[in-house]
Amino acid sequence: MKSTLRRLSGISALITASPLALLAQEAAAAAPTVVKTSLLQHLSAPSILPLWFCSALIVYLVIDISMKSSVKQIVSTDAVESFRTFFRAGDYHGAYAWAQANPGILANVIHAGLKHSPGGKQGSEDAMASAIIGENAAFQSKIAYLSVIGVIAPMIGLTGTVIGMIQAFAAMGASGAADPSKLSAAIGHVLYATAAGLVVAIPAFVCYYLLRNRVGHSIHALSDAANDLFRKFPYTQMAEVEFEGGQSYAATPNWVAVDQAQGQEA
Repeated sequence: MKSTLRRLSGISALITASPLALLAQEAAAAAPTVVKTSLLQHLSAPSILPLWFCSALIVYLVIDISMKSSVKQIVSTDAVESFRTFFRAGDYHGAYAWAQANPGILANVIHAGLKHSPGGKQGSEDAMASAIIGENAAFQSKIAYLSVIGVIAPMIGLTGTVIGMIQAFAAMGASGAADPSKLSAAIGHVLYATAAGLVVAIPAFVCYYLLRNRVGHSIHALSDAANDLFRKFPYTQMAEVEFEGGQSYAATPNWVAVDQAQGQEA
C-alpha cells in the first residue's frame, strides 16, 4: 500500500513539474537577446564620420603650423648671419640677391626693406611692416580653421544626436511599443555623437590659443631681427640706388614738366 502511494505521489509531482519546466523554457526562449555594441561601432555612425575628418584636419594643422612657426624656423640663424655679413660689408645688392635666391620669412622681410630703401627710412620700414603683416596673416588664416572646427564640431555632434532621436521615436511610434529600455538604449547610442563633437572641439580650441600665442611670439622675434639689421642703415647714400624689381615708375607731373620747359624757354 505504501509503495503504491509513493508511485502515485511521484507521478503527480512529474505532472505538476512538467508544465513549470515548459513555461520556464518558453520564458527563456522569449527573453530578448542583448546585443552589445562596441565603442568603435558607436563612433562609426554616419553622423560621426564628419568629426573624424575634423580630427584629421586638426592633426594636420597643428603639425604644419608648429613646424613652420618656431622662432628658429622663422628667424633662421643661418639667414641672420648671412645678412649680417652682407650688411657689415655694405654689400646690399648681395644681400638683396641672397634674399631672392633663398626665400623665407626673414628673407622676404629684408628683401622688401632693401627694395624700398631708396625711398628713405619711412618707405623701407613701411615695406617691412607690410611684409611682416602678410606673413602673420598667412599663419593666422591657418590657425583660424582650428577655431572654426571648435565651433562647428559640437553642432555636428548635436545634429547627429537630434536626427538619431527623431529616428528612434519614429521607429517606436511605428511599432506601437513603448519600451523604456529600448528608448533609453536608442538615446544612449545617439548621445555618442554629442560626446564626439565635444571631444573634437575642446582640443581644437586649446590648440588654437596655443598656436596663436606661438605665432605672435615668433612674429615679434622676426620684427626685432629686421630692426636690428636696419639699425643705422645708410638711407641717404641709398637714395639713388635701384634694385632689381624695385624701379620707381612715378615721375614728375607732366604739367610741372611743361611749366619748367616753358620757363626755360622764356
